[in-house]
Amino acid sequence: MPELPLLGPRLTSQDAHALAMQALADGRARELRVAAAVVDAGGHLLAFIRDDKAFLGAIDAAVAKARTAVYFRRDTAAMQQGLEHGKTAYLALKDALPLEGGVPLYVQGEVVGAVGISGAASAQDGELARAVASELGFTQGKA
Repeated sequence: MPELPLLGPRLTSQDAHALAMQALADGRARELRVAAAVVDAGGHLLAFIRDDKAFLGAIDAAVAKARTAVYFRRDTAAMQQGLEHGKTAYLALKDALPLEGGVPLYVQGEVVGAVGISGAASAQDGELARAVASELGFTQGKA
């Protein structure tokens, strides 16, 4: 049987682990105790890590932020801003966590996954997620 080519760019497990480890290291450098989750384009968990001192609720929140970013193909900061301006419909979305800290990852204009960070203030989670994605060469929108 002939081998089928991949249908476009994808996030590898190596990329996912590098993102998670970089998030932990950068978080510690900023004195933040965070959890980091990386999901693929379908929202399936590829990598996860949590600082020993991060609160336990950060585990589910990091995964949920990553999944929300990939499901809606947008930085979850935009959703949090919408909530702050009265767009409460976000609260009715199944399996969505519209809080800053989830960032979709783009390669060649395609969403290949997302990173989610939780454990600090939402703005710090978002800033860390965007910084880590950028450091490792992922774009955060269509190029």
